[in-house]
Amino acid sequence: MKEKKENQESKMLELFKPYVPEEVTSRILEGKGSLPSERREVTVIFLDINDFTYLSDRLDPKEATDILNIIFQPIINIVYKYEGSINKFLGDGLMIVFGTPYFRENDPERAVRASLEIIESIDKNGKIKIVNKLKNLKAMIGINTGFCISGDIGSSLRKEFTVIGDTVNLASRLQVNAQPGEIVIGESTYQKVKEKFIFELPRKLKIKGKKDLVTAYKLKGIRK
Repeated sequence: MKEKKENQESKMLELFKPYVPEEVTSRILEGKGSLPSERREVTVIFLDINDFTYLSDRLDPKEATDILNIIFQPIINIVYKYEGSINKFLGDGLMIVFGTPYFRENDPERAVRASLEIIESIDKNGKIKIVNKLKNLKAMIGINTGFCISGDIGSSLRKEFTVIGDTVNLASRLQVNAQPGEIVIGESTYQKVKEKFIFELPRKLKIKGKKDLVTAYKLKGIRK
């Protein structure tokens, strides 16, 4: 009986693994239906594939989803390599979180290093042909660090483990202000990683919902 139960648990883990962080699946197996709601510091990444929504209208549906799968699979591997979690698939974009459900002191650095590798991965895997023309897809990335509320949101029928708060909203706005191939980070992330990476001079951005201009930095690379 014990062996049968372990096999069932192993199958359950495999079933949930592509969708939620390992800490969440482990908690499910422990019989705890949800993770506690709490306020904690996280680093949030928003990623969007430039122009893919427009281009997908010119592609066969299967071809469009196949292209996204080819692009996203190595990105997921990169995120897991740096011990982050895929919080949401947003059509042709992603929301990635470092710092919950498990916190590490260097989560901002992990997030930035992952983002650099993601840009390289999309440069490699984002070459698609549309009407006999080669198109090089590029990602736009925004990163922000700060305190959020994390926990399960929903009902007994449908729950989602996520983070909410101004930190998340600003990460999304920073992504909108990034150009194709750019990584734009907020002031709080910059202060935590500035000794490890190279940045362009700060710029002031007008962000929707913010009264004052927001300081942001374009990431250039890793310090030698």
